Amino acid sequence: MMQSSALLSSLLLCLLLVLNSGCSSTGSSKGVTSGNYANPATWLSAAEESERKGDLQNALFNLKVARTVSSRDAKINADIKRIEARIATQNKKRMSQAKKAVRQGKLTKARRYYLEVLSLNPKHKEALAGMRKLNERASKASMKKKVARSNSNYNNRTKKKKLAKGFHEEAYIYSRQEILQAEGKQANPDEQIKEIETHLKKFPKDAEVRELLSKTLLKQAATTFKAENYSDTLRYLEKAEHAFNSDTKRLEAIQKLRKGYGKELYVRGLRSSRREPAQSIKYWEYALKFDPDDKKSRLRLRNIQSM
Repeated sequence: MMQSSALLSSLLLCLLLVLNSGCSSTGSSKGVTSGNYANPATWLSAAEESERKGDLQNALFNLKVARTVSSRDAKINADIKRIEARIATQNKKRMSQAKKAVRQGKLTKARRYYLEVLSLNPKHKEALAGMRKLNERASKASMKKKVARSNSNYNNRTKKKKLAKGFHEEAYIYSRQEILQAEGKQANPDEQIKEIETHLKKFPKDAEVRELLSKTLLKQAATTFKAENYSDTLRYLEKAEHAFNSDTKRLEAIQKLRKGYGKELYVRGLRSSRREPAQSIKYWEYALKFDPDDKKSRLRLRNIQSM
């Protein structure tokens, strides 16, 4: 039994070393001298050194390795809790600074604070959410810059080019601005989709806006499916199929998504078949609308109708 426990401890230790820098007999890990891996004092010393330098993540790593070597050592467990508390305190302070920076419009500074939090805790949900919001804002800001750049180019070019060319460029800029305004309202997604479709009728080669149309339609399909508004989900998918009927790769992805929704509805029908048979019929009927080749849903409906 003692041998099994020692073997397990060794395996856990080696795994931590592999994840950090490789389970090697010749190299070193986080400042720990080769050959002293089985001695918890070595890891504790490395943890103290890292903490002294302000590297709390590294200190925590070394303490956790020490715990695999000596799991019942009360001091090691207490030090782990203490370092985790320090990390939590630092992260709380950084999150407060990040939110303040966002309110002040200092997004680069806010991003730095979020990254500092994630460097100590890569799974920090609030910091990850903050980074996602910053990325979304950066994406919208990038599009606005492109519109402004196009407008600037138009003003410069009209001095040298024909008026007809100027009209075309001005129409393009105006159309992109209409898309941005519709996106900014965020109240009616159909209005944004309409503006995108109108833009593509005038400028069918605008690849960036075609990509935006695809993402918007599929996002709305997912949103309405989650809300169990299946007729709207079908409408958005059909719009996507129509818009990209000449794009084989994208069309295959849309049709695969349709079949996925159909399978999900079939499963929902099975789950409610005993409690709410009428609801099951609804699920299977919609499953066939999403995927007309769904034999399982068709068979279920046929069996119910024959009863």
